[in-house]
Amino acid sequence: MTQTITIKRHFQETFIVKKSRFIADIWPIQDERQAKTTIQTNRQLHTDANHVAFAYTIGLQREIQRMSDNGEPSGTAGKPILDAILKNELVNVLITVTRYFGGIKLGAGGLIRSYSQSASQVVNRADLAFLTSFDIIQAVFDYAMIDQFNYFAKIHNIKVTNMMYAGQIQADCYLLTSRSPELQQLLINSFAGKIDLKQTGKILLPILTKENDQ
Repeated sequence: MTQTITIKRHFQETFIVKKSRFIADIWPIQDERQAKTTIQTNRQLHTDANHVAFAYTIGLQREIQRMSDNGEPSGTAGKPILDAILKNELVNVLITVTRYFGGIKLGAGGLIRSYSQSASQVVNRADLAFLTSFDIIQAVFDYAMIDQFNYFAKIHNIKVTNMMYAGQIQADCYLLTSRSPELQQLLINSFAGKIDLKQTGKILLPILTKENDQ
């Protein structure tokens, strides 16, 4: 893959093996704090489960990789989940697999296959998205130009946030980094120069590429 792939939203899939129930959840995440909070919340939802194993990666180069067997035999749960993430070249995702024991032991090989299949299945069902770079551009303009500004944002599919009303209107615009110089010049031309633009940062946002029926 030449694109950076993540997921758009949370998705869940359930998988049954010899009466054991495996509940696989996948979430988009931004940092380790969010990952740890999500894992803790999920475990609180499944206090009667036997195991809640997980794996996640963070960073465009997957600089952070974590996994846990959560009491399953070493290497039988967390690693198969992580392998599913790496095989699909995903970034900034967390997968948990919650297991409710069904009374029949699966053995090490069976556990590896079950956790691997659960993780792979939820990835295949999730809504995949390109993780895309946007420039955050702060725009400042007069009240008389609000309709013109909103029309420009609509026709160019620009996300606008943090709009503030004071002496002038101030708003943050998310411009595709690849088109940012072009769009900024178009804005300036459309407003006959009566708009101030300043880049205040960058952000990575998921752009949907594959959506599945829920």
